[in-house]
Amino acid sequence: MSVDDVKAQLGKGLESARSSMNTLQQAAATAGEALDLANYTCQGSNHESATAALNKAKCALHEIELTIARLDAGTELVDTYRASL
Repeated sequence: MSVDDVKAQLGKGLESARSSMNTLQQAAATAGEALDLANYTCQGSNHESATAALNKAKCALHEIELTIARLDAGTELVDTYRASL
């Protein structure tokens, strides 16, 4: 495999990763809006199940945000590596 082939393959991987990151960002935005509405709806509620569900949703949204950050960092590193070839 030539250097140009490697660069091309890395480029395809970067394109796919960036597309995935955009999809995750859209999902996170939608989930964040839904969580805001759920928080508003459950405001003042002491129902154990509602509180547990909201906490799990917050944790899930945080995990999505971490995944986006990791994907972004990874694509930056791959892009830098590709540029150095």
